[in-house]
Amino acid sequence: MKLRNFSLFQFAKTNQHQLVSIFILGLFLWVTPTAIAQFKPRTRKAPSPYTRAGGSRGCPSDENKIPLMLFAPQTYVSETVSKHPTFAWYVSAAHPVKFSLFEFDAKEKLKELGNTQNLNASPGVNKFTIASTYPELTLGKKYLWQITIRCGNGLVFERAEFQVVNMPLALKGTLSNINSTQKVSFLAEKGLWYDAFGEALKYSHEGKLGQLGSNLIQELIQFEQTGKPQDMENIKQRINNLRLISKQSS
Repeated sequence: MKLRNFSLFQFAKTNQHQLVSIFILGLFLWVTPTAIAQFKPRTRKAPSPYTRAGGSRGCPSDENKIPLMLFAPQTYVSETVSKHPTFAWYVSAAHPVKFSLFEFDAKEKLKELGNTQNLNASPGVNKFTIASTYPELTLGKKYLWQITIRCGNGLVFERAEFQVVNMPLALKGTLSNINSTQKVSFLAEKGLWYDAFGEALKYSHEGKLGQLGSNLIQELIQFEQTGKPQDMENIKQRINNLRLISKQSS
């Protein structure tokens, strides 16, 4: 009888260990996508002079604040598969902002799409998804989006370029079979910045990047560190600002 009781005890203990191991493995698999979203741009085509010209930083007067920062690649043309992408930016103080969207024509000239949108931006992370207010974006076309702030002592505007591309074959049929946090990793690894970052922001609190968004910003920084020599000072400042925002807003 004692031997049987001992065997039952050992059996229960073994099964308990197995259940704990399964639970830990499942937890690891569920949490892992949050930590491993690695952004890898497929191409790094240089942006046009419209973007490389940068924006004026005339406000706010407090030089210790970051007036405006776009959460998007600016040293190259990024990609999206969405016809209605989500755009995100940071402001240090509440401001009325203007969102503008432009399309490049065959001669690399800009044509504004839709009407400029007047938005109220809150301190921290802001986002805007183009919908019925704009025509559906066209596959293969290149676009530029711009956020502008006008204040008492100057003007701030920032720009970024992107192109609408086909869904990579490796992703077709995959996204519908995985959870949402895994989608961020899959999209990021295929270089689809706007798709990955828009998905990541679904898991953040209002005005914050969240952990997924913060991780993606850290990945973005690695590919923003190169550029033309004459742009390096601006790029360095941008990287420093992105690092600061990432720490504050995760």
